[in-house]
Amino acid sequence: MSEPQLALEPVSPFSASAADELVNCTMAIVMTGAPLPAGLRAAAQESESPRVAAGLRHLAAELERGRSLEDCLAHARQLPPYVAGLIRAAQRTGDMSVTLAAWTSNRRAARQHWRTIVAALAYPAVAVVLAFAVFLLLGTMVVPTFRIMFSEFNLKLPAVTIYVLRASEFATRFFPLVTGSLVAIGVGTRLLGGRAGWSCLMTNLPLLGPAWHWTGVAEMLRCLGLLVGYRVPLPEALRLAADGVTDAYVGEQCRALAIRVEQGRSLTMSLVDLRTLPLSIVPMIRWGEQHDQLDSSLRSAAEMIESRLKVRTHVLAQIIPPLLFVFVGVSLASAIISLFLPLISLIQGLS
Repeated sequence: MSEPQLALEPVSPFSASAADELVNCTMAIVMTGAPLPAGLRAAAQESESPRVAAGLRHLAAELERGRSLEDCLAHARQLPPYVAGLIRAAQRTGDMSVTLAAWTSNRRAARQHWRTIVAALAYPAVAVVLAFAVFLLLGTMVVPTFRIMFSEFNLKLPAVTIYVLRASEFATRFFPLVTGSLVAIGVGTRLLGGRAGWSCLMTNLPLLGPAWHWTGVAEMLRCLGLLVGYRVPLPEALRLAADGVTDAYVGEQCRALAIRVEQGRSLTMSLVDLRTLPLSIVPMIRWGEQHDQLDSSLRSAAEMIESRLKVRTHVLAQIIPPLLFVFVGVSLASAIISLFLPLISLIQGLS
């Protein structure tokens, strides 16, 4: 007979942040030692999210019916799948409240890193969009007018003007096709490849991809270090980390590492064999395995990746805007000068 499932209200699935808030509220009440159903109802009254408040009230009702907290959280249909992985990991450590609190803290830190990256790159991204809009406007409304004028006057065009006309025609003709193809690739990857396929696609994007990947890797290293610190066997810890991390592509790499470790390979050599996670963490992992301090080395590796994230974010935020503005300014000035060169020659000839 199948096990009953908790139907949190509202029926729409929880977002990752809402799920983390619900788990955090629950674990905070558990750690205080207060009666859980009453504490959940009190937390629901103070919650600013109606969805989280409804979930807390319903969780309290399920506990009052005799269900265990682990069962309620692990089988909640409206919570993301990683919650079940968190519960399994916490149960395996033997200290559920502390483990879940540390794990969700890692998730909040990973999201904060990503928000910092997005905030730093928001201005350059807007500048890129505006640059494309300017070039598209120039190609669709300005250049055709000059092309007709040149044709009517039967002017001999310099090479640079011919280049601008051809480039404008090419861009305006193929821009919708390229944009549609990129959108189709993104949607197809998300639908066919799932979360792992989407994460893999994001990982391979220029500029933004490494930051996305490093965010997931740092979260995974901290979660894995937490489990190893509780003496969870490494293959099992890798699988539990794979179920609980946000980045599904990094989770797939954890499962691949678990298979290699079960076959007798060390974590260090498994990372070298796989080559999909940053190899810069390998020396730290090797040191941790050699000195029986793998949990400490995993946390140190996570801190190194997070430091690299901060540096990369700062560099991108400082370098991209000036380079972009110089490129846009030079390109626009060159295009305008190229379009007016034949007219200047015509005026000089008439005078």
